Amino acid sequence: MKNPLIFICLLACCLGCSYGNKGNIGSQSKTRKYQMAMDYNNLGAKYVGKDMVAEAIIQFKRAISLNPDFAEAHNNLGVSYCNIKEYDEAIKEFKLAIRLNPDYSKAHDNLGFAYRNKGLYEEAIAEHQRALKINPQDMEAKKNLEIARREAKIDEKKREFQIESKGISPGYIIGYNQYTRGLFDDALSSFKDIIAEYPNDLMSYYYLSCAYVMKGMVNDAISVYKDLLAKDPSNIIVRFNLADAYMEKGLYDEAVLEYENIIRITPNNIHALCKLGEAYAEKGLPGKAALFYNKAIASNPDFSKAYKELGSVYMQSGLYDNAISVWNKFLELNPGSSKIHFNLGVAYTKKDMLTEAATEFKKALNSDPENIQARYNLAYVYDESGLLDEACNEYKIAAELISKEKNKKNIKSADKQNESEELIVTFGEK
Repeated sequence: MKNPLIFICLLACCLGCSYGNKGNIGSQSKTRKYQMAMDYNNLGAKYVGKDMVAEAIIQFKRAISLNPDFAEAHNNLGVSYCNIKEYDEAIKEFKLAIRLNPDYSKAHDNLGFAYRNKGLYEEAIAEHQRALKINPQDMEAKKNLEIARREAKIDEKKREFQIESKGISPGYIIGYNQYTRGLFDDALSSFKDIIAEYPNDLMSYYYLSCAYVMKGMVNDAISVYKDLLAKDPSNIIVRFNLADAYMEKGLYDEAVLEYENIIRITPNNIHALCKLGEAYAEKGLPGKAALFYNKAIASNPDFSKAYKELGSVYMQSGLYDNAISVWNKFLELNPGSSKIHFNLGVAYTKKDMLTEAATEFKKALNSDPENIQARYNLAYVYDESGLLDEACNEYKIAAELISKEKNKKNIKSADKQNESEELIVTFGEK
């Protein structure tokens, strides 16, 4: 929706010019209601900015009573409910906003936020994805999607992380509830207190480390992972988390050691083999990286990620035939991947196989018509093949796409400048 409140303001002012005409009294009354609804909505937004949520809720409800179809007011009321942790009520309001305006990207994003805080991760991820489909440039939605996916993985690992019930302390449930509600500071404090009293509560150690990760305190998480492994050396999940944390910190040698420990415990662990390939690639050792990616493929020939990453290693090493071979295998398992078709196009171009390159760039564009790089590369291939008309056409489309992207950025910049006028409340991760 483009500047919805500004549009309503302009509509109210234009119709207001005809107040002297008795025939327009009904229209004037309706316009006045719209104007008043907008005023109440903006007042509610100001209250939110001052952390006066109860007062904000009153104003948003007033706006909705005057204009039940006011999607932004429903969204803002949902935001206010989220601020006081009333997620069920928030979900109702966000759904109403979306029903009134299905392309309201921020309402989709906010609905995902509410779902995530209720532990409904699949629903949350779906809503964040819908928001990004409507507005691919929404950085807040991208961040929320990343968080939802990360928390979903943690929740999945939690279910796998089984310990005997007698090892769980009485206060564990408090810390767990705080963690699932996103109160990470409170969760950290609770789990530390639990561990001080119950040093063998492995689940509290685990969630303490997870809370540190969610706070971006990777070094602290690493320390807890080490403590956990000292108590339970065969715990694969914790060892994976420790290795991944080392990767995040750029400590690739330490990560390699942990992934190797996992393989010693579970020799054919394809995920550990693939991660070893990734670590060696980051260390600038493509030969070793290829070795472990191939081991992962040998353990499971249908493990598509290994083909994808192996192709990148071969490409960086100038082994274009090998890259083409494994990427084609990837496409057998995952047809329609725009990125891999693009990569194949580049590989064929490197080998001067221009007809094959053009075919792959076209396939990439079939899935992603606004892929500027694919357009330029296809134009280049046409140019090198002497197909000048086709090349000019592709260059022209690419230039139009670049202009379109610049316009989007300008609109986004203008929208930010108008935020103080529109006063539509949004939120992200706090």
